[in-house]
Order: sequence, then structure tokens, then C-alpha cells
Amino acid sequence: MLPICEVCTMYNRDMPVMAKHGLSSPDGLVDIVTFVLCTIQQPLQSVGNQIVDIRANGADSKHLFGAKRNGYQFILDNKQTIYDGLLECKKHNDVIGVVELLTTIPSLGMVKAGFVAQCLGFNVACLDSHNLTRLGWAASATKLDKKTKPEVRRKKIANYVTFCQEKGAEYWWNTWCDYVADKGTNKRLPTSDKVSAYHVEALAI
Repeated sequence: MLPICEVCTMYNRDMPVMAKHGLSSPDGLVDIVTFVLCTIQQPLQSVGNQIVDIRANGADSKHLFGAKRNGYQFILDNKQTIYDGLLECKKHNDVIGVVELLTTIPSLGMVKAGFVAQCLGFNVACLDSHNLTRLGWAASATKLDKKTKPEVRRKKIANYVTFCQEKGAEYWWNTWCDYVADKGTNKRLPTSDKVSAYHVEALAI
């Protein structure tokens, strides 16, 4: 169980730093999207080194395998358009809209789009494989089928956002950090507080 001091501070300490950075400029948004791309099928504790390599080598980085490279190149090529859309969603607190917008980035499904949005201060979360295990949900529950009609796709995103908001972004952030701390490939992040702080550390902001 999370110590009371960590429950009170982790999200409120680290999330505003990431959100301010991501909302400050198109390049800030690129940093947040890059961070999330690095978490796909990789240990959280490896993200810092991945980001260093990507900043040095760009789209040629060895860490941008599979669809990640397409996602990274897409956000680089379209950062102003996505950023403008992001600010419009922020202005109207349109959480469904921002998740839908972010899913246009290759390699970002609904869950990872939710993660980007969460890091940008929106009230949504990343129901990743760890959270699905906690919830007892099948992986298909959060998958978006590219063949699905737009209205059905948007409804599934809306349902996802509604579910996340029942407990809120802060709850999902703090409990996820607690759940993954010191597990498997995250041995260098032994506490929930270190897991949370590592997000800011890895971004070097």
C-alpha cells in the first residue's frame, strides 16, 4: 500500500512538470510522445537511455523499432498540427477529443494515447497490461480496430475515458506507480515514488 506522503505528492509533484513541458511548445509535445513510444514493449527504467539515443540519432535510433519509428516521424512531421489540436482540446477540456487526436499517431492506440493525454494533464489514464491484469480485463477490451466506423471508434474512446474518470487520473497514476515498482525489469525503481519521479528524470526537463 502507498504511504500517505506518496499518495499526496507523487501525481501532484510530477504531473504538472510534464504537463507544463508538453503544453509549452510543439517540441515539448514531441518529448512527451517520444517518452510514451519508448515505453511500448520496454521496461520503464530503460526509457531515459532510449530518449538520449533518440535525441542523438533521431528516427535512426535503434530503439525506434516497428511502428514506433513511424509514430516518431509522424509527430515530428505534424507536431504543429497536433499541438494546435491539443491546445484546442485543452481549452474546452475535451478529453475524448484529445485521446482521439493522439490515436492518429502511428503506434499509439487508445491506451498509449491516454497515457500521453494523462502526462499532459488531462483526466484520463493508461490502462496498460499491468492495469488490465489488476482489473481482470482481456487485452481486447482496450483495442481499437482500424476498420471500425468512426462513430463506433469514438464511442469506445468515450467509454474508456468515462471509466478512467470514475477514479481519476491521479488514482491511476499513483496506484500504477505502486504496482510496477521493483517488479521484473524495473528493479532500479524500487518504490512508487521513484517510479513517478523517473518520468520527469528520463525527460530531463
